[in-house]
Amino acid sequence: MPAMAYDAEPAAEPHGLGWRIGWTLAGFAPFVAISAVHLATKFAHDTPLEAVTKALAIPSLAVGLGGVLLTTRRKPRMIVVALLFVGLALSWVGDVALDRSLALGLAFFLAAHLAYIATFHLAFPRRRPSRWAVLAIPWFLALLMLVGPRLGGMTAPVVLYSAILALMAVWASRGSSLVTAGALLFVTSDTVLAFRTFTPSLQHVIWTFVVMATYLTAQALIAMGVLGAEEQPGDAQERLIRTSGRPVSSSIVSWPSAANPQPS
Repeated sequence: MPAMAYDAEPAAEPHGLGWRIGWTLAGFAPFVAISAVHLATKFAHDTPLEAVTKALAIPSLAVGLGGVLLTTRRKPRMIVVALLFVGLALSWVGDVALDRSLALGLAFFLAAHLAYIATFHLAFPRRRPSRWAVLAIPWFLALLMLVGPRLGGMTAPVVLYSAILALMAVWASRGSSLVTAGALLFVTSDTVLAFRTFTPSLQHVIWTFVVMATYLTAQALIAMGVLGAEEQPGDAQERLIRTSGRPVSSSIVSWPSAANPQPS
């Protein structure tokens, strides 16, 4: 029986680049608008929009990311996407919880950082942390020296959270420049917040703007950087080998073509 013929090229995408860019921008428009309104409320006095827009910011970012996933063919592994959205969900709960309990909010953000660490580990498996990641150590020590004496009963939770935050930034340096920049902005946001919460420093209203501006930008950069992490060509076959315990024929993971014909 003759071998069946297959087209060597995958089917063309039904829409062009302009269509995908347009829908991507439209998907992120709610996040940008909500973030802008929220940042503007930092200069207003006791407006209910502050709490409302804070609660809506991360969900609107998730909607935009969902639009990206629907309009692109190049995607990371499903487990990476799932962990990314878990991190976003935990961050959202942390945002809401911080207004009620600092310890509870820290707990949810600590869990979010653990989810992000796992995300970076799986999204960028072949990379090592940057040599610059060692700067996380002096940052951690300086934070403890400057803020630690004022922590009181929050010493243990804040020290643990700061250590996990530093580890998240180190692991982010394995990824793209977007992911690394996002992690650095996250560290910046939490550092300013720590000084505002536990010391008399940085109490001007502009610093509340800085905390949220860096935080929201950080979440967006991390998410976009992770979604830009494609599955490497050999990852699918390696995963099958790990699952089955034996090598897998390339015909299973490669689309049949004239150069790689299907056996008759």
